[in-house]
Parts: sequence; C-alpha cells; structure tokens
Amino acid sequence: MEVVLHLPVVPNVELVAAKAVETLGGALGMHQTHIEAASVAMVEACLNAMEHGGGPFTVRLRSDNQESRPCLVIEVEDHGEGFDPATAPKNSASRVHGSTMKRGWGLTLIRELMDEVQIRSGPGMTQVSMRKYVERAP
Repeated sequence: MEVVLHLPVVPNVELVAAKAVETLGGALGMHQTHIEAASVAMVEACLNAMEHGGGPFTVRLRSDNQESRPCLVIEVEDHGEGFDPATAPKNSASRVHGSTMKRGWGLTLIRELMDEVQIRSGPGMTQVSMRKYVERAP
C-alpha cells in the first residue's frame, strides 16, 4: 500500500498529508495514539518543507514489514538549499516547559514522536524519512 502526494505550498496543505497518515495508519490497524504521533510528525515535516523547501514538495506514505514487524513509512522531500542534519539545532525536551522559544522544535518533535528518523540533505534536496511501528489497538 502506498500513497504519493505532490503538494503545493499553500495554507493548511499539511492537513491533507496528516489525513493521509490517519487513513493509512487506520488501514494498518495502528493504535490511535501512534496514528496521532505520526500525524504530528508529518505536519512538522511538511511545515519544514514549506518553510525551507522553496516550492512544492512530495510526501510518500507506505506500509512496510521490516523483519516481520509492520510499520508506516513516511517520507517528505523538498528541493530547497539543504542543510547539515548533524549541525541542526537539537532542543532539549527538558527545556520545553516554560520555554519562550517558539521556533526550531520541528526536528526534535519528529525524533521524539517517531520510532526511526533519517535525514538526507544536500543542495537541491532534503528528505526526511520516518518510521512508526504498528502497535495494534488492544
């Protein structure tokens, strides 16, 4: 099962991608809390792509059975200037409470909400690949 979305940079388009996560996660039998976590991570990745990507971006969602453990794979790809993921700010979760900083938390949230995250970036392309394992509803 695979969904590919080619999205323009327009207000609230990230909600289209979040709805696709909800639909595919539900079809995979994911627990609702895991669907919600993956949806928030998707929204953050889309917002980053819209802010830094320089134009339309692509979202790919698919199911995968890695070592007989099903998971939802989400990839968000843009065509901006790129960045070095190793030097990207890493905000400490302990600073969230009471912090006045409102920007720069997207990658931190993505890493905390998803089971696996890989970021590949260079001039003209950034791809954020995320995995959320299916933990079936009780």
